[in-house]
Amino acid sequence: MKLIQCENNHYYSDKLVSCPYCTNKKRKKEGEDIYGKGQWWVDTVILPDESKTEQFPCRRTVGWLVCIEGEMLGESFALREGENVIGRERNMDVALVLEPTVSRENHGIIRYDAEKNNCILHASGENKKIYCNNKEVKHRKTLKDRDIISLGDCSLVFVAFCDHSFSWEE
Repeated sequence: MKLIQCENNHYYSDKLVSCPYCTNKKRKKEGEDIYGKGQWWVDTVILPDESKTEQFPCRRTVGWLVCIEGEMLGESFALREGENVIGRERNMDVALVLEPTVSRENHGIIRYDAEKNNCILHASGENKKIYCNNKEVKHRKTLKDRDIISLGDCSLVFVAFCDHSFSWEE
């Protein structure tokens, strides 16, 4: 990965088509292919300027998923408080856009339970199989640090941030 510096002195990955800090909310329709795997939609969200202040709900990070097998090898995805929907569409919380064997929408859900301070993997349906450590998840499974989640030809490692040693509530 190579870093590019924009005219406003922000640094961003050369895999992106433009600086994500400087571009206003724009949708590119089947435009430049930032990953080299085919065309798809890209949303870039930029910090609002002082004249346009929008309030976004704060969902603090509780963990991550890191792709260890599949088309998005090496990519990471932040898991936030509440529900994290996994799918291939770009608007999913965990957007596996380059994984053709993953359902477009709602292949699975990882929900953070603030009361128990853990993440729970939920299966979305019979035709959308999801596995944790090579065992099919029929309904739900409490995740432990370094569990391996598999859906389609994609495997992701779960990395816990909120666990027995840390909680946002403390």
